[in-house]
Amino acid sequence: MSHHVEAMLDTYPKDLGGIDKQVLAACIAACFECAQTCTACADACLAEDMVAELTNCIRINLDCADVCETTARVLSRRTGYDANTARAILEACRTACEACADECERHAEMHEHCRVCAEACRRCELSCANLLATLN
Repeated sequence: MSHHVEAMLDTYPKDLGGIDKQVLAACIAACFECAQTCTACADACLAEDMVAELTNCIRINLDCADVCETTARVLSRRTGYDANTARAILEACRTACEACADECERHAEMHEHCRVCAEACRRCELSCANLLATLN
């Protein structure tokens, strides 16, 4: 996925505004990956025999998936870029990823899909932090 993200950023007809293209591309890719992983984890939780014990995990997975997808989409749009909006959505994404990773880590020993999801959330959380650090 990151190859396509970078290719699209490379083809953008205007200047990207001094943003680190590699850090931006990595963040967009991490957000899309995390959104897919959280969606799949929520679905896997629904298939578990103990689904009633995973309702909070499912809700947090779906919240995180929505926030990550929205973040990736907003960051992908460079025309009329607004740094304040970018900062706010990156902070929200980082917060959602942290909450989801924390929740999934509670179930990781019993459910492999939660372990995988927690890892994707931590990667996305870090990627959002890395991009935030470049925005000043």
